[in-house]
Amino acid sequence: MPSLPDLPTELLMEIVKCYPELLSEVDACLHGVHIDQFDGNDVLRTLSQTCRALRNIFFPVLWTRVRATFNARVLVKRNKMWTRTTMLERRMRGILTTPYVVPYIRSLSITVDECKKGDWRPMAAFIRVLDLLPRLQSLTILGVSMESINTAFELPWAKKVYPSIVALALPDDLAPILHCFPNVQTLTMSNRWYLTYRPSSGKLFSAARNRCKAIHTVNNLAVSAEAIKSLREAIPTVQHLLIWENVCWKLDILPLLEGMDNLSDLRIRCRAPRLNDPSRPLLVEAIAAAKRILQTSKAPHRKELRIQHLEDARPDDLVIREETLFVVGAFQ
Repeated sequence: MPSLPDLPTELLMEIVKCYPELLSEVDACLHGVHIDQFDGNDVLRTLSQTCRALRNIFFPVLWTRVRATFNARVLVKRNKMWTRTTMLERRMRGILTTPYVVPYIRSLSITVDECKKGDWRPMAAFIRVLDLLPRLQSLTILGVSMESINTAFELPWAKKVYPSIVALALPDDLAPILHCFPNVQTLTMSNRWYLTYRPSSGKLFSAARNRCKAIHTVNNLAVSAEAIKSLREAIPTVQHLLIWENVCWKLDILPLLEGMDNLSDLRIRCRAPRLNDPSRPLLVEAIAAAKRILQTSKAPHRKELRIQHLEDARPDDLVIREETLFVVGAFQ
């Protein structure tokens, strides 16, 4: 009877697919989808330590995603401040001292709260790691304080360029470094961070104008006249748009999105309304307004509107409780 290492590589990879997607809680928080922190990593680690043949197969999968981030439970559990304030530097130094994992890293998520005035070491270590990751495709930066913006993000990024990154998540305040990622295709606003939220001001869109011409997907747009104006001027070719907000209270602003010629996929994500929620009667009007946005688009592709209602699974996690799909236009 053949042993596990004797199985074809294709079959072993199918086994991996049986486990939940390797998505960190940080990414889950950003996109509103709950997936346990690196679900399946223990299985991958065990398989990669079984024998040399399995290590060659599963070790690269294990290191596809790397994070140096907090989640809400970690923030509560870790009472020793030094373990939190040095995490980014320690994780980055760990990568620098194990260069054999570098070719496998495709996605990197970090928080930079620890980058305080006068302490450049965490950011310096992070930039050294970025310079070593020619195959990095996705970068998420969270937890940015004004102090870290004014110190760690000024000079180090001035002449940096990372052409391999195609998916980028940044807060508005880091718009000045967007020029370092000229080939980004998916732009996610990471102003939403755990239980805190600051509306988008459109700085990222303005920074992308004439610099990031390949953007076709925008996630986590907060509906405001200023942000929509910046979006239309800077990224008129956007095809996929995710709004994470209760748009029932923004019916007067939604029409500003009409006439976006390339828009074919619109997703609206918000918390599920409770029975006594005063916004429930306005949901029908919000859906009608969202349909009009797609009806005024000239996109030749199938136009889809998705309304996704979220609910709390745990204090710091959200799950999609319900999703409703509407096909708009000639493809119905």
